[in-house]
Amino acid sequence: MKIGLIVEGDSDKAFFDDYFMEKFSFDKRNLLVLTSGKKKGQCKIENKQIIHAHIETLIDKKCTHIFILVDLNTQSKEQKKYECIVLLKNDYKKNINLKKFEDKFSSLKVIVVSQEIESWLYSAWDFSDNKMKKDLNLLFKNIEESKKKRYTSLNEKDLLKKFISYKKPLDFTKNKSLKYFMDKLEQCK
Repeated sequence: MKIGLIVEGDSDKAFFDDYFMEKFSFDKRNLLVLTSGKKKGQCKIENKQIIHAHIETLIDKKCTHIFILVDLNTQSKEQKKYECIVLLKNDYKKNINLKKFEDKFSSLKVIVVSQEIESWLYSAWDFSDNKMKKDLNLLFKNIEESKKKRYTSLNEKDLLKKFISYKKPLDFTKNKSLKYFMDKLEQCK
C-alpha cells in the first residue's frame, strides 16, 4: 500500500511530515505528500494544471490511493465561500476535472478538512469541527498565559511546532473530518 496526499500549503505538508507520519507509523516511502503551494495569498489547490501534474506524479510513483485535502474555508476562484462539504467536494471535482482520471485511476478521493488542518490539531483539546488557526492561537495563548508566560500569535508553521511541543495526541472523536480521513486511510490497508 502506498498513499499519495495533495495538500494545500507548506504547513499542511509539515503536519504530515513532522507529526502525522511518526505518530501513525507511516514512512515517507508509503505516504507521499505533495503541496499545491501558495502564490501570495492565493491557494493553488484550485490550479487544475498543478493538481493534474501532482496526480500524475503520484500515479507514476505507484500510489495505490490518492487523497486531495481541501480546506472548507478555501475560497474558490469565484470568491465563493462554502459551508457545505458536499457542495465544495462536488464543485472541486468538477472545476479541477478529476473525471479525467477515473478510467486511469479509481482510488482518487477529495477530503474536505473542516475548517482547516489546524482544527485537527485543536481536537487534542476539544471539539474542533468549526475551529481555525485563530482559535488554535487563542487556545495556546490561554495555555501559556495560565503558566504566566508571554505569548505572541504564531504563523502556521510555528503553530505546528507549538502543538508538537505539547505532546498531546489528536482525538478523532472531536473532529468529523479528521475521523473521516482516518477511516479512509484505514480502508486502504
